[in-house]
Amino acid sequence: MTQDHPFELQRAVGAFSEGRYLVAEAICRRLVESGADQAQPWFVLGMALTRQGAHDEAFRCLQRAVQIAPRSAETLNALGTVANALGHDPKEAEQFFVAALKIHPRCPDAHYNMGVTQQRMRQYEAAALWYERALVVRPDDCEALSNLAIVCKYLNRHREGLELIDRALSLSPQHPLAHWNRAILLLSLGELCEGFAEYEWRWKGGAGPQFAPRPFTQPRWNGEIVPDQTLFVHGEQGFGDFIQFARFLPMARQRVGRIVVECPAALLPLMADSGLADEWVVPSKSPQTFDTFIPLMSLPQALGISTDLLAHQVPYLRVRANDPEPSSRRDRLKVGLVWSGNPTHDDDSLRSIDPELLGDLVSLDGVEFHSLQAPIRPEHQALVTRWPRWVDATSGMTNFRVTAEYLVGLDLVIAVDTAVAHLAGAMGKPVWLLVQDSPDWRWQLNRADSPWYPTLRLFRQSHRGDWRPLMEQVVTELSRACSGQF
Repeated sequence: MTQDHPFELQRAVGAFSEGRYLVAEAICRRLVESGADQAQPWFVLGMALTRQGAHDEAFRCLQRAVQIAPRSAETLNALGTVANALGHDPKEAEQFFVAALKIHPRCPDAHYNMGVTQQRMRQYEAAALWYERALVVRPDDCEALSNLAIVCKYLNRHREGLELIDRALSLSPQHPLAHWNRAILLLSLGELCEGFAEYEWRWKGGAGPQFAPRPFTQPRWNGEIVPDQTLFVHGEQGFGDFIQFARFLPMARQRVGRIVVECPAALLPLMADSGLADEWVVPSKSPQTFDTFIPLMSLPQALGISTDLLAHQVPYLRVRANDPEPSSRRDRLKVGLVWSGNPTHDDDSLRSIDPELLGDLVSLDGVEFHSLQAPIRPEHQALVTRWPRWVDATSGMTNFRVTAEYLVGLDLVIAVDTAVAHLAGAMGKPVWLLVQDSPDWRWQLNRADSPWYPTLRLFRQSHRGDWRPLMEQVVTELSRACSGQF
C-alpha cells in the first residue's frame, strides 16, 4: 500500500459523491492494482461501476469487498441491489439484505431494498411491510412512499396509495416516480382528466428510460385549433395501447389541417383502412415535414377527454367479413379464445392463464372455439391439440387486419388482457375479458363493464393468482349463451 493511499481513497469518495463516477473508478482501479487490498477501494469501485451500468463487474468488485470485510452492512446491501439490477433470482438478493439487517437492524436502505425484492417476487403484502419499516426509520423517503403506493394498487388499496403519493409530493413536488404512480392510481379510479395530466410524467423520467422524448425541433401540440398545420402523432408502447388510443385521432384531426400517424408495421394495414388519419407511416419512415407533434397516448390529455366521451367513439375500426372456417357449423357459437399474452410483459405471470384450467370451457357442447392465441407456447401445444372442436387458423394471421377480418365471423371473443381484446372491442364485437384481481389501470375497479368498450364484459379474479372461480363463472355464462341467453 502506497503512502498516499488514504488521500487517494478520499479523492475517490469525493468524486463519487459529486457524481464523477469515471474519476472515482479510475482512482480505485489504481488503488486495487497497486496492491491496496482493502475493502473500501473495492466497494467504491463497485459503486462507481454500478452508477455507470456496469453491473456484472460491479458485482464482482463488491464480492471482493465483502470477502475482505464480511460484516459491512453497506456492502451487503449494495450486493443485493446489484443482484436485483442484474435480474438474479430475487432470493439471492434477499439473502444479502437479510445479512445486512442482521448487522445493522435499522439500515433504511436494506429495508427499502427488501421491499423492492418482495415486489419483484409479487409478494405485495410482504413488500408493503418492508416499505413501512423503511419509512419508520426514514419517514421522508420519497422512493419508499411511492413504491408503497403502487404496492397498494396491487393490494386494491388505491385511496391509501394516493394518500402516500400526496405525502411524497409534499416532500418532493417534482418527484417523477411519484407523479407517474399517481397517474396509475388516478386512472385506475376512473379519474381520467387528472390521471392523464399526471401520465405526462412518463416523459420526465417517471416511467423509466424507455420513455425518452423524441428530439423534434417542432413544437409539441397541446390541443389548440390550427387548421392550417400538419400534426404528427408518434406511436408508443404496445399494440393494445395503440388500438385503444387510436379512437382519439378523429378528434385531433378536427382541430388541425392534416394528421400523419406513425404506426407499427403489424397494425399498418388495419389502420390504413380505418379512415382515422390522413397518412400512416411506419417508425422507420417518420416524416420530416410537419408543424407540430404529439405522442399518441398524450391525446386524451390534450383533448380534455372525460369518461362520458369514450363510449360514443365505438366502433371505430371496421373491416370486411371473412368467415373463420367455411366448413364450420352455424348451429354453434363461434368463440375466439386467448389465454396468454406476451411473456416479456412485466405482469404476464399475473394476467395469463394456464390452459390446463380451460378444459371445462373448451369441452362445452354448442361451442366451436377458434384460436386467437398466437403463438401457442411450446409447452402448451400437446394439450391444445387434444381440445375438441378447436379451429386454429392463426398461421394465416400475418397482421392485425387479417385478424380483424377473422373476428368479424366470430360471435364472441374470450381473452385475457391482450391486444386482441382491444381489437375486438374497437370493432364493437362482444368481448369477455378475464383480468387479474388488480388489473391494468384501464379496466378500473369494481365494475363488470368498461367505458372504453361498450361491448366488453369484465370477469375479475376474486383472489390473486386464483383463476378457477372466474373460469367456473365463464363456463356457467357461456352455457347460458348456448341456451339462447346470449
